[in-house]
Amino acid sequence: MEKERIYIDLLRKALGFSHSKVELTDLSGVLQLAARQGTLALIAEELLSDYSDGVDEKTKLMLKQHCATNFMQQQLMSSAMQRAVTALTDAGIRSVMIKGFTLARLYAKPYLREWGDVDLFVGKEAYHPGAAALRAAFPEAALFEAEEDHYKHYNITLERTAVEMHRVSASFAHPRDARIYDALEQDALVANAYLYQSAEEQWYEPEWRFNVLFVFFHSWEHFVDSRTAVLRQFCDLALLLSKGKPDNVSYADLATYLQTNLRKLHLLEVWKLYAYIMVHYLGLPESQCPLYTDACREKAEALFAAVLNRPAKRPKEKDTAPKNIILRKLYTFRLRWHDAREIARFEPVYARHMVATTIAQSWDRFKRGENTRKWE
Repeated sequence: MEKERIYIDLLRKALGFSHSKVELTDLSGVLQLAARQGTLALIAEELLSDYSDGVDEKTKLMLKQHCATNFMQQQLMSSAMQRAVTALTDAGIRSVMIKGFTLARLYAKPYLREWGDVDLFVGKEAYHPGAAALRAAFPEAALFEAEEDHYKHYNITLERTAVEMHRVSASFAHPRDARIYDALEQDALVANAYLYQSAEEQWYEPEWRFNVLFVFFHSWEHFVDSRTAVLRQFCDLALLLSKGKPDNVSYADLATYLQTNLRKLHLLEVWKLYAYIMVHYLGLPESQCPLYTDACREKAEALFAAVLNRPAKRPKEKDTAPKNIILRKLYTFRLRWHDAREIARFEPVYARHMVATTIAQSWDRFKRGENTRKWE
């Protein structure tokens, strides 16, 4: 459709991967699509800077207000981040920035990336001490839940901003996958975290190759679990590949790293779908996109259509699972089987692994007489 084509052309230009002038039509539809895909500020900045004559005054005001709101939210998040990092540092705990701050700095202006929350990684050993340090430093802050109730991260609200202190950066249901990822995580976030420094601020963030893998998997996890992956996540990954590469690492090094580790995690073919979308739709140069191939064009086009046409809101599902533990396992497996059939349209290898993992995990929990994830 016309609005999709215009939106993608504007997105390429806003990311710096194209310099071609775009003819604006159906601006309202383009902006609605940009909002649903988490890229409204990025498109707004492009329209206000290069297409001002083609935008009416009411729309200009709305776009300026959105950018101003994003800027203020980014400032609040920066303040909340600094307060949380200071509290952890004072307690002798080193935190590593993941997601937002490591990616927003790659945009022309940080506030052009739509923000959600602040994510800090402290690891397993520092998780409970870190939660205690945050509670002690901010006794009046709103808490989402106790750290014992959440496997992945502990949540606290500062400056009207959700701060998530991560025990693990990602969780895997299959024990083998978890062990593989844990080794990568320990190397990139604990042993070899990168110290980013600018004139105004500094923080630790993941080693670049791991960050590429992590940002990719985080987006795919959103798609698999709730179909909530958006093009903003593809933009994050494209900019991380294009503008985030350190001088001491080559794209050949990254290709080897991804080839080795994504295959182990059953994600190599999924990466190729993402690579196709970044090159063909976002305009990322092939030379900056390791393992790119157009052999997966049909499946990649289907994935792109699913992301682009995702519903504005995913309908909430009622919990109708039976109480009986065996019937509950069958109920969960049926849901997972349905999800796997959907994912198989795009990537059958990963879909088969989803089913095998569900069976193995359910059997393990049944033997333990538990219905929740086991802490290591």
